[in-house]
Amino acid sequence: MDTESIKDLVDRIIADGQITRSEQQFLNAAILKDGQIDPAEREQIERLFDMIYRGEIQAVP
Repeated sequence: MDTESIKDLVDRIIADGQITRSEQQFLNAAILKDGQIDPAEREQIERLFDMIYRGEIQAVP
């Protein structure tokens, strides 16, 4: 998973309909890695958070 991009990770989470704790940790690390998020990554992350908020993505252990 180390070489997985934010876009790839978010796409997989959306396809699975759930996000695991390890995926959450990886996403946080990827976001904080260089302190910069490009507009496409920001859009993907916002889309994911919206889906979590609406209950379309479940957080699982």
